[in-house]
Amino acid sequence: MGTTRQSIIRGPGTVSYGGVKFFDASGIDAALDSATSEVPSSIAGKLDTIKNDQTGKVTLTPVGNLSEALVALLYPSWLQTPEIGRSLFGSADTPLVVSSRAGQKVTFYAAAVTGFPDLNLSPVKTAFGPVEWTALLANGKLPTDASSFYAVAAAAYADGEPPRDGLTGFHYTGTFGSLSIPDTVDGWTVSVAAQLDPVTTDSQGTIDYTLGGVSVTARCTPLGLSESQILGALPVLSGRGASLAGANDLVIAATGGLTVKLKKASLVTGPLQWGTTTLRAGEIGFTANIDPSTGRLFEVSYTDPS
Repeated sequence: MGTTRQSIIRGPGTVSYGGVKFFDASGIDAALDSATSEVPSSIAGKLDTIKNDQTGKVTLTPVGNLSEALVALLYPSWLQTPEIGRSLFGSADTPLVVSSRAGQKVTFYAAAVTGFPDLNLSPVKTAFGPVEWTALLANGKLPTDASSFYAVAAAAYADGEPPRDGLTGFHYTGTFGSLSIPDTVDGWTVSVAAQLDPVTTDSQGTIDYTLGGVSVTARCTPLGLSESQILGALPVLSGRGASLAGANDLVIAATGGLTVKLKKASLVTGPLQWGTTTLRAGEIGFTANIDPSTGRLFEVSYTDPS
């Protein structure tokens, strides 16, 4: 007998995490990985394969609705003011639930955001790039324990559809000291990268991650900036070994949209180009530096207009 069409499982779903419901732009991916190693023998070759660890990755790109709760979850205060050495998973597990329209629910008992999405700041782009969660064993559980990693259950779909409000982008302008960037070729991209170091045990494998560092960059292709403005903002005339932490924040903002600040920013790339149809300014790049008076590295904020 051949495969019946109704036996093929497919269709969309949603993710619920930390009290926030995520609708995706192009699908949800969940991948469970069992790290392995081989048991070798010089006379017989590979004798066996043994399991070393278990982790899960859930990724999606949000549809783009802005909310204060979403911004606070994706860019928490401990990331904006980096708490180096912080446990990413903490003492209490935060479950991640994937609910399918087909009527099944998969719950990962312990999850944390480990891939913080890029911000795409443009009137013709939705705000967020892909976000990644990592799933680990529930706190204090062994892999062989009941309810240690995930659960699958039948559950009627009740999440509805994404709201249509707040999807459109906004026109963002940048300010960096006396340097004003009123327009760009295709908006701004702000990237947040966290150094995460795994914590493992001999009996369980990976049970946590430690925050080891955070870096934040912003880039755009500006319109209207002259050669002297770009060259004057670059630190090329600073002495070798000089600190690049600036006196000014880079502020990227839009009326009705997000406000993003890179603290004590430095312009680190500013290519100039000459050609028949080439724009003078290429893609310029900024990096954030810790504000020593507050410990803040960057800020992302949104105020719900309602």
